Amino acid sequence: MTQPNWRVLIADDDPAICTLIDTVLKKGPYEMIICNDAESALVTIDRQPPFDIIICDFMLPGISGIDLIERLRSKENTRRTPILMISGHTNYAMDGRAKNAGANLFLNKPFTISQLRTAINTLLAQSKEPFGSAS
Repeated sequence: MTQPNWRVLIADDDPAICTLIDTVLKKGPYEMIICNDAESALVTIDRQPPFDIIICDFMLPGISGIDLIERLRSKENTRRTPILMISGHTNYAMDGRAKNAGANLFLNKPFTISQLRTAINTLLAQSKEPFGSAS
C-alpha cells in the first residue's frame, strides 16, 4: 500500500533554508509548496486543498511569522494544522512567543537534518498516522 502524500507549506524567504527543507522532504512522500512571505502563504492556503503541516520562519517580509501563525489559528481550515516555526533568533523567549501564537513546535536555526525530520514526523504523528505505519 502506498504512503499518503503529506502536503507541506513552507513560508520562508531564505532560499538556503527552503532548499534544505526541499532536499530533506523530496526523498519522502511529500508535496511541498514554498512561499517567500506570509501574504502569499495566506493566499495559497485559502486557494489550495488543506495542508498537513505548515513550516514558517519568524522573520518574514511584511507580516511576521508570529502574525501569520495567529491568523492561521483564527481560521477554521487551519485551526488544527500542525505548525513548525523556525528562527535564527537564539532568544529563549522566542520559543514561548511562537507557542503562545499557536505554533506546535519551534526549531532554532541552524538545525540539523535529523532535527528537522524529527520535528516534522512528530507533528504529523500528532495529527495523523505516523509516517511509515501500516494502514
